[in-house]
Amino acid sequence: MNRLKRILALSIATVIVAASLSGCSAKKDKDGVMEAAQSFMEAVKSGSKDGINQYSSDEVANGEFVGVFDSEAIKEAVTAGLAGTNMTEETQDKLDEICSKFDTLVEEYQITDVTVADDGSATAYVTMKTGFPYDVTGSEKVHEAVAQAITEYDEQNLEELQTLSDEQGEEVANEKAQNDRLMILLDIYEDEIEASEPVTYMLALTLLKNEETDSWYVSAVQSYDSSIAGTGVPAKQTDTSATEVSSSEVLEKTDD
Repeated sequence: MNRLKRILALSIATVIVAASLSGCSAKKDKDGVMEAAQSFMEAVKSGSKDGINQYSSDEVANGEFVGVFDSEAIKEAVTAGLAGTNMTEETQDKLDEICSKFDTLVEEYQITDVTVADDGSATAYVTMKTGFPYDVTGSEKVHEAVAQAITEYDEQNLEELQTLSDEQGEEVANEKAQNDRLMILLDIYEDEIEASEPVTYMLALTLLKNEETDSWYVSAVQSYDSSIAGTGVPAKQTDTSATEVSSSEVLEKTDD
């Protein structure tokens, strides 16, 4: 009987220790997820490429979400199709000014909850406030305004551009037209940004654990609703697609 009691006592103690160790491990994982999510969002907010690379996968670091807050990526999107065109100092300054607004777009964020699934993946839920909708320049309204303004410019300046082409060459005339059109696009972007209100988005970050380093990293970024229902609607019902109206699209539109 005493031997049976000792065996039972040992079994119970083993279960208690195992449960205790499991609880400690779960807490450690949650703390690690929280730290990684916090560090990733701070890197996005501050524009730290080193931090983004450290706390996210290559796919995320080079993906659409991170690119939205990268002025250099925005510049490439805006000037796509303008390779070989020399921008004037005025145009370049304006481009830098507008695109720099995206570097500081994230005003604040908060990690509201973290969960660790049985399959080893984790999710961090985030609220993120931006100074203006991060897809503001990709709306249909902006696209139509840019296309209309550039069509009007082409109609009003056709004779002047033709004269310039005859006197100084087609390349000079095209360069002037491209710079003027880009300035029109940037002015519309600026007006739309200044007229916009701050927006709060709800995000779900998926994290995986690197077993070699015992650290967590962000492997995917979704809107909160998309993560649970596939809808992709942020907190204030603003479309989360991060798209840019590129200059090539504008020029293609006006050529039709």
